[in-house]
Amino acid sequence: MGLTSRWFAVLLFVIAIGAMAGAVILWSKVRGPRPLKVAARVGMIVLCQITAILVVMVMVNNQYGFYASWDDLLGNANSGGKATPTATTTPVRPDYRVRFTDYSQGFQRASVRGWDSGTKGDVIVWLPPQYGKKEFAHTRFPVIEVLHGIPGTPHSFLRGMRLGQIMQDEITAGRAEPAILVLPTITPDRVNTGCADVPGKSKVGTWLTDDVVKTVEHNFRALPAPRGWAVMGISTGGYCAARLALEYPNRFAAGAALAPDNPADGVRSPLWLARNTRPDTQLLVESSLQDPESPPAYADQITVAAQPPTVVTTMRVKNGGHNWKTWGRMFPDAFTWVSGRIEAPRAVPLAPSAAP
Repeated sequence: MGLTSRWFAVLLFVIAIGAMAGAVILWSKVRGPRPLKVAARVGMIVLCQITAILVVMVMVNNQYGFYASWDDLLGNANSGGKATPTATTTPVRPDYRVRFTDYSQGFQRASVRGWDSGTKGDVIVWLPPQYGKKEFAHTRFPVIEVLHGIPGTPHSFLRGMRLGQIMQDEITAGRAEPAILVLPTITPDRVNTGCADVPGKSKVGTWLTDDVVKTVEHNFRALPAPRGWAVMGISTGGYCAARLALEYPNRFAAGAALAPDNPADGVRSPLWLARNTRPDTQLLVESSLQDPESPPAYADQITVAAQPPTVVTTMRVKNGGHNWKTWGRMFPDAFTWVSGRIEAPRAVPLAPSAAP
């Protein structure tokens, strides 16, 4: 039974009701010496509290999507870890062909080996409906990497919001071009590096800008980077989106940071990059006026620090905290903004790949 399953929540609720009913019925029927009675009644109170707390925790998790599965909760969702070295001395030729399988809500999922980063992790992909139509058989599509927050995994998007449906609505309304959504883990080695390469910890920057990009280009009809690629994210993923757009303009033509973490934190932070580099890229920073964890001041700091040809755009929503409901209201405008700054789907000859 899944962590976010409705039946699991119902089961916990029934157990909690049963614990309270049992306490009421058995309270006056406890027999034995006084210490035993006290211990038994304290035990009943504790059991009631534990079951009630579990119900609340599951309800909050289901609402905000902090953990998407038992593996996510236990730290095993990303299948992370360093690649195991082979015994042979013959160099292994990187093979970016991966088998993506149907997952949920129209998404596909695969565990991807990072040949350049030396790590591995989950990557979830959504293809627009146009991708499978005959008239688009020779068309390649733009790609948007969408980065989750911490705690969280790519799977959190499927619980916290219907991301594919949001994108589909924007496409149907003509506000966005059909695009491939790519949801990679930002903690392939279960460590938060702010999506940077940190010696001795994890090469997350390389994972997101080389391994994920090459895997998608080899398995799907994707437009080449950077003009066909953008990166966006929420919370810590928003911080990462700002950092990657500013540090890797050769990979991403645009980035969208939704409710990002403090842009001044970390080495080569987004604020430092905006102040000390001049990449030819466009960056959107979207904030809620009521979000104390990611106030509009963060967007203002990046805007003031950025120098041409870097272009920073800001957006504000009037209300909402640091949560999935608020981010869900940000995504439509962010998708529209990003779509207008990367290439539209088009037929383009590329080197042969495994892309179907």
